This record gives sequence, structure tokens and C-alpha cells, in this order.
Amino acid sequence: MEKIYPVILVLAGLILVYILWCLCEPFFLDLDKTVLKRSSRGRSSDSEIAIKKLPMTSKGTQETPDLRFFFFSDIHAEWCPVTSKRLCKAIRKAHAEGGLDAVLFGGDIVTSPGNAPKGYKYLSNISACCKELGLPFYGISGNHDCRLENAPEASGFSSIDNKVIHLTSRKSSEKISLAGISDTGRKNRVWQQMPPCDGSEPVILLVHDPDAFIHLEPSGRPDFMLSGHLHGGQMKFPFKIEFTVLRKTDKLPNMGAVQGTYDISGTTVFISRGLGCGILPFRFLSLPEATVVEIVL
Repeated sequence: MEKIYPVILVLAGLILVYILWCLCEPFFLDLDKTVLKRSSRGRSSDSEIAIKKLPMTSKGTQETPDLRFFFFSDIHAEWCPVTSKRLCKAIRKAHAEGGLDAVLFGGDIVTSPGNAPKGYKYLSNISACCKELGLPFYGISGNHDCRLENAPEASGFSSIDNKVIHLTSRKSSEKISLAGISDTGRKNRVWQQMPPCDGSEPVILLVHDPDAFIHLEPSGRPDFMLSGHLHGGQMKFPFKIEFTVLRKTDKLPNMGAVQGTYDISGTTVFISRGLGCGILPFRFLSLPEATVVEIVL
């Protein structure tokens, strides 16, 4: 028995360190950048889904982007130690370094509707920052937001749920469509198609759940897609148990697309880890994330 005690103490120590790290990690913020280039193989009309992992930024000479966004998702304001003040500081820094064409929010303001005022206050602070910098602030609904009323108005962002807006390339007069799809929630979910876009324009789709891509008509897929929802798994486990067992209904993660940049059947996709924590206030090996997204046509 005496030989077992040191082993028990070591295991107890490791468990304690693990728990402390899970509690501390949500306070960190990973400010990164991804460069999304139009897929060289073009949008696929094949119903089969093919996934290829891409680097966040390409090696070599940096190209001037056609559009430059600041993208964040999934604040879940009940437990989001990354404050709106920190996020505003990051937006100002990104705008000073290379200019921004818009700030984009990928949905999920809160987990519980009863905490909506806290989420509205968080996003209202972001909205005030955007107005100060002269930047448009666009957003879509997440699966938890379908239970909220007048969330965009209360939060200060312009909703592009099931809408299309037209932006202009920095490098030319080319128009680019930015489309959004609303989320109807995980219970009795209805997967929606993109709103009609000008077929002559490149299309960027903002959608909360990346699995929406699977349900798009192959002929109507976008050139680019930005999404969140998955939290990077939030807590990494061996053998990807966080998806294969705990969230096995999520299709793309179980096909290999969890976080970062991918070419999915000819669409260049970025999946954010998000800022806050859903349900449990823990993260492990999945830092909160806000990202400068550069679009290169």
C-alpha cells in the first residue's frame, strides 16, 4: 500500500493541474490571422464532401487582400472572460495595422435567454467601438439566439440573417456578395439555403454552424465561408471523444474539419474556436479566438 500512495498523490496532482488549467484557459485570447484564397479547383457541384486542411496563412509574399474583416463568434456571455474591452482593443489594433472593411459576428450571444442583457451589453460595446472607427458591424444568429427577441437591435449590429449585402474589393471595382444564413436552433433544426446572390459576384457566406455547408445545394455553394459553433471542441480529449461520442451528430468535425482553414469541396472555409464557453466554463487546448480574415480573390 505504501508504494501506491506516491502514485495516488501524483495522479491527484495531475488532475488538480488539469482542472486549474481548464479554468484558466478561457481567460486567454488568441488573436490570429487567416488568409482565405479562392480554391484553385473552383466550387464543386458534386454532392460528395471532400475536406483538405489548409494553412492559416500562405508562405511567401503577402498579397494585398480584396477584403479584410475582424471575425469573432460564440461569446456565450454567461462565461466569457475575454471582455468586450479586450476585444475592442484588438479591433482597434487590427484596423490601425491594415484597415478593416467590417467587423463580423458569427452568432451565439448567450447560452440561456435569461442572460440576454449581459450579451447585449457586450455586443453594444463592440458596436460603439465600430461606430467610433467608422466600421460596419454585421452579424448572424447562432443556435442559441433563435430564442431571443430583437437581438440585433438590442446588440447594435446589423443582421444579415438570410440577406445579402454587396461590398467592393479594395484592389478593383469588383463587387463581392456577403450573405448570411440564420440558425433555427439544434432542436427541430431547419437547414436553410443561401439567399439569392448575383451569380457574377464572388460569394462569402457567414453561417453559425459549419454543418450548414453539407445541406447547401452543390450548385449554390459559396466561394468562402466563415463559421463558429464548434468551439474547437472546447475541451480536447484523446481519440477526439469530444466529437465522436459527445457531439457525434456534428458531421464536419467527425470528417476532420474542427477549427482553422479548409478547402471543403472547392469552398474555402474558416471555422473559429469562438470566445466564450458553452454550458461548462472550461477549455482545454482550445484557446478563445478572434481572427483577422483576409479575402484574396
